[in-house]
Amino acid sequence: MNRRGFLLPGGAALLLLLLLPGCSSNNQADDPAPVYLRVDFKLLPALKNVADGALLQFDTVEVTSVLKNPGADASRFLDVQVEDYVIEWKRVDGGTAAPKPERFGGNFVVPAGGTTTLTNYPFMSISASLLPPLDQLFPYNGGLDRETGRPEIRCEGIVTFRGRTYAGDPVNGTGYFSMTFVYIAPQARTGAGN
Repeated sequence: MNRRGFLLPGGAALLLLLLLPGCSSNNQADDPAPVYLRVDFKLLPALKNVADGALLQFDTVEVTSVLKNPGADASRFLDVQVEDYVIEWKRVDGGTAAPKPERFGGNFVVPAGGTTTLTNYPFMSISASLLPPLDQLFPYNGGLDRETGRPEIRCEGIVTFRGRTYAGDPVNGTGYFSMTFVYIAPQARTGAGN
């Protein structure tokens, strides 16, 4: 048998492996922008009452632009114009039905290598707290989550801020937080109705 027949397929396979693009789990290095965003949530509420008729808002969220090469010059072209942010929900209490994703306008700038502090930005609309699965927590719908049988729904919020550097490179950053949704009757909150 001719040994060249075995070398050619092996050599061709090696050549194909070298030519194929690689995959990386390092999301910060996968995009072409020289910066990425880090998201930190401060002063989070312990829970959200679905009956309060208000947006889910946080007192303080910090969005920081981090230079991938710390020795690089932080020019104004690396400032990030955040266009929007998307929040997705994942159940952490054993249930599977989660609130639908929502998109909110960003319209703020994070300076290269700097931090922008957001105050009272929304992370859930009023209408979303009235939709499935959160609507199950209202007394007229039984007051219990149908999947877990509990009077609360615990979720992880996954927030992705999306934007571009002034040079035009796409940039994003993702932050995570936990939230417990409950129903508290209006008279129980105010002490009225006794």
